[in-house]
Amino acid sequence: MLARFWPSPNMSCAGAMSKASLVVRGNYAAGGVMIQKFIRFAIGLSLLAGTFAIPAYAAPANLCALFTVGDMKSLLGTDVDAGEPAAMGTGCQWFGKDEQSYVIIQRVGPGFWIDPRQAPGYEVILNLGKRAYSHPDSEGGWRAMALTADATLSVVMIGKTATRANTVSLIRQLSAK
Repeated sequence: MLARFWPSPNMSCAGAMSKASLVVRGNYAAGGVMIQKFIRFAIGLSLLAGTFAIPAYAAPANLCALFTVGDMKSLLGTDVDAGEPAAMGTGCQWFGKDEQSYVIIQRVGPGFWIDPRQAPGYEVILNLGKRAYSHPDSEGGWRAMALTADATLSVVMIGKTATRANTVSLIRQLSAK
């Protein structure tokens, strides 16, 4: 049973709505039902508005199917496990069997583009999409991102054998698929 609130009989109308002056009385509340309905309406309206505010983007069903274990082993320079879906279905990740290396690729809508030009080691990648870059990752590897007409592509390669050249090669391959 949901407790409802009534103002105490000896308070003013203004005092009746202050949280401190409400007392529990049966199953009813001064404005409680209306407040609950308003909150439900506001939440529903915000969810509906959010649906229209975010442009529709359909990520590929399985980015893992675009590359083989052999492809990733060649690029990362170490044996890897089979790819697993990542980033809520927008990406794929391969973990190195050395337990220190990994690769993550991701394809999301163009609204997710970021360009950290001040990142140490930042380098523009020429002739890839509208804009593209790479830079060293703080975990000991490389990151690359490309903006295309319909997507933002991201590649992260971490590990002792990860290189900028292989990271850039992978993002170019991802862009072509």
